[in-house]
Amino acid sequence: MEKSNFMSTFDDDFRYESIQDRESIVKYLTVLGEGIQNGRLLFGTRRKKLILEPGGLLKLEVKAKRKDRKVKLNLQISWSSDKEKGSAGADSLEIKAGKKR
Repeated sequence: MEKSNFMSTFDDDFRYESIQDRESIVKYLTVLGEGIQNGRLLFGTRRKKLILEPGGLLKLEVKAKRKDRKVKLNLQISWSSDKEKGSAGADSLEIKAGKKR
């Protein structure tokens, strides 16, 4: 079952929050990866749609935090729509998937 809260304020702004199971989140992340690979992402609900076209170098920010029983993972991907060239960061990120014990 999905509990959601749709929020959108500007023509070029889209926000959506929901509580879902792991499998649903994996599907969204897979589609995001495919959209980034293909250079086109469509976000939408019945009331609002936003198309983004990632290109050039993309900036990835990863924040992971655990405090007491609350765990948070934030992923942020950004880019310039001008497709300006920059340099990739010198430090490489390592992310591994593991099995739950």
